[in-house]
Amino acid sequence: MENFNILENNAIQLPTGVFAGVESYSCYAGGELEGIRLCEKNILLTHAGELIPVYAETHRRKSKYSVEFYKNGMIKAVALNDQQEIHTPIGEFPAELVTFYETGELKRFFPLDGKFSGMWTEEEEKSLAIPFSFELPFASFKAIISGTGFYQDGSIRSITLFPGERIHIATAYGAIPVRNGFSLYETGELKSLEPAEPAMIQTPVGMLAAFDPNAVGINADQNSLVFDISGRVTALTIVYNRLAVQTGDGRMVTFSPHETVNPLDGETFITEGLRLAFDYDTGTVTIIDGRNETFFRVSDCGFTVLAYSGTARTCNPTDCAACSNICG
Repeated sequence: MENFNILENNAIQLPTGVFAGVESYSCYAGGELEGIRLCEKNILLTHAGELIPVYAETHRRKSKYSVEFYKNGMIKAVALNDQQEIHTPIGEFPAELVTFYETGELKRFFPLDGKFSGMWTEEEEKSLAIPFSFELPFASFKAIISGTGFYQDGSIRSITLFPGERIHIATAYGAIPVRNGFSLYETGELKSLEPAEPAMIQTPVGMLAAFDPNAVGINADQNSLVFDISGRVTALTIVYNRLAVQTGDGRMVTFSPHETVNPLDGETFITEGLRLAFDYDTGTVTIIDGRNETFFRVSDCGFTVLAYSGTARTCNPTDCAACSNICG
């Protein structure tokens, strides 16, 4: 149902306010306003402070709505005209893009919002960034970040690192080098991270090298190495191990990573890892091999961890910059 009025002089009125200088707009299938592009300066009052949506695009900025809306007319995202200081639950931070929950709370902010292309490279984007310092129970670090996400109560949901950045995070399995980023539970415990190199993890089925070379998440809400609230590993991806399982009835089943066509070019191959998930309440392990899921009760089976050496290459940062897939 249409939730806006078109006024004179290219203005649009919503229940949440009036926007001037609307250059164009789009609607959801039901007629509700989805987003607007502006050509005049507007000032929005939000939980993140007074925001000025983009009204003068440059070659480094992504082509997107100046303001995006939920179907009820509440603001979903604001692309800022210039980098500006915003209010966040953890202090003041510079941002070029912010998103909100439907109830108005800050959901995520991005210090930079440039588009990598032949006219603007990742290196040029990084030259505009400054590192930020964070003090968390499991990590103390200073790094350039791509974005930070929050739960509705204001606690940190995830911190996404800028490509190429690395930090170290303390876990029950030792300090692990991390790329891409990490996520937290609402109560502040570590929930998941993306290993920057194979991390040796003692699991209910043996010692495994946790690593997903193809992890290129846009945000760090979800990562390949996952922990429960007490710090035990509950899921991981492996590409350097294969697993032989002797079942209770004497059968031997082997699971291995496999080579698959690289979605970026349709010609080369990459190694797709095995995904393992552990349920400590039921004492089971689920092995996810492509689209197939196989369940085993750990106490009923014997597990042997073997080495795996694939011949295919994996994604690299250059590929990721040109990737059109939405990951993470």
